[in-house]
Amino acid sequence: MVVGKHRKAPFRMGDYIASYTLDNKASLAVLLMLAERLKNPPVTVYLVASAKEEVGAIGAMYFTQRQRLAALIALEICPLSSEYPIQPGEAPVLLSQDAYGLYDEGLNLDLRRAATDHNLPIQLAMISGFGSDGSITMKFGHVARAACLSFPTHNTHGYEIAHLGAISHCVDILEHYCNNL
Repeated sequence: MVVGKHRKAPFRMGDYIASYTLDNKASLAVLLMLAERLKNPPVTVYLVASAKEEVGAIGAMYFTQRQRLAALIALEICPLSSEYPIQPGEAPVLLSQDAYGLYDEGLNLDLRRAATDHNLPIQLAMISGFGSDGSITMKFGHVARAACLSFPTHNTHGYEIAHLGAISHCVDILEHYCNNL
C-alpha cells in the first residue's frame, strides 16, 4: 500500500498532532524552535537532522565520523506500548537504556536537572527493541556520551500521534540544558 502525499500532512487533534513520519517532522520542529531560542550558547551546539536512523543511524554515523562531539542528544519518538512503563501526555521521556546499551548517566542527569530545575515534566524509561542515533553512535565508538530525549507516541512507524506539550517540553528542556553548559 502507498499512502498519498496529501494524507501525510500533520493533522491537529486538540492537544495532539498526528501524521505519518511524525518522528522526523516533530524532531525537526524541535530543532527549528531550539535554533530560534539559542542565541549565544556557552559552547558550540550542532543541531543536526539526520537520516536513516531505522537502518543503522546512517546519517548520525556519517556526521559523527566527520565531527568530533563531546556529547550527542538524540531526539526520538518513544513508543507507547503495554510493555513499556511510559505514560501518554505532555511529559517527554528520557531513556536510560535501549537495545544498543546504556546511555550516559552524567548526561542524563544534566538533562533531568534542566527539566526539574524549571518544573518541566519528564519520565524516565528503559526500553528494548529500540535504538536511537545516540545509542548506535555510542555503541560504535563515534561518541563517548549520548542521551535520548523523546516524546511519547502512539502507533510508531504508522499514523503516529503525539502530545504537542511533550514536543514543546523537549524544546524547553534542551534550551535550558544548552544554556547551562
